[in-house]
Amino acid sequence: MRHLIILTTLLLTACGSPPPPAPPPPAPAPKLVIQLGAVDAAMGLRSLDIQLTNQGTAPAQINGYADIRILDHNRQPIDAHIGHGTAGVATVEGFDAPPQPITLEPGHTVHAGLLWRNLVTQTDRKATQGAYLDIAPAPGQAFQTVEPDGGIDLGNTTTLGLSAWKTITP
Repeated sequence: MRHLIILTTLLLTACGSPPPPAPPPPAPAPKLVIQLGAVDAAMGLRSLDIQLTNQGTAPAQINGYADIRILDHNRQPIDAHIGHGTAGVATVEGFDAPPQPITLEPGHTVHAGLLWRNLVTQTDRKATQGAYLDIAPAPGQAFQTVEPDGGIDLGNTTTLGLSAWKTITP
């Protein structure tokens, strides 16, 4: 009988405790969307404005460089070197500025620049033409595939420079 009373007391105690509180809902993830400006082509030097807009409801922390892959017409990667800053492609004011932490508020946009030359300097090597770009806001984040107007005509140098994300004030 004594065992029955102890067992009943234990069961009632276990059943009577309140459930643990529910965990708080996760913070809304920022929705970062990549868009491209027009390719500016002057005397063999090409530049492309890459825009990253926060279309979510929460701020996003941005610092550093985008992660970029150049793809051909079949969406296969092209072997190219994308360096931080001008990467020796040309001298462009402000392009080599180091990354700065940016809080990207909902509805706001940051920019990065991609720079290359359409040069054919090696007669034994075919010129390279990219059709698409895979761009992630930062290494390790999801890629978004975009199609630059006119493609990426690299010649046979296959070297590009990439600026850090930055805000542009009017």
